[in-house]
Amino acid sequence: MSNVTAALPRKSLTSDERDFLKQGNRLLLDKPNGRIGAAALMDLVADWGNHRGSLAFQDYARRWITEGHAKNKIADKMLRELFGLNEPTPRKAA
Repeated sequence: MSNVTAALPRKSLTSDERDFLKQGNRLLLDKPNGRIGAAALMDLVADWGNHRGSLAFQDYARRWITEGHAKNKIADKMLRELFGLNEPTPRKAA
């Protein structure tokens, strides 16, 4: 038997993604209850880093948010605004 463990895929953020996260974090912290949104953003980044798949960060983030992994409604709303997912559903638009 071998003690070899499968390595996790190495992940790294592009410079554009790093800039987006820095500016997004500042934007969240400037809003009322922004610490809640910033904490959720860090949870998102940590979950992406631990995810075994090879999804790009933006794709993973959109999926993470739409699946409802934010801890509360305030964080969910802030992340949706940050990632441009706050568009109305077709029912609400009509």
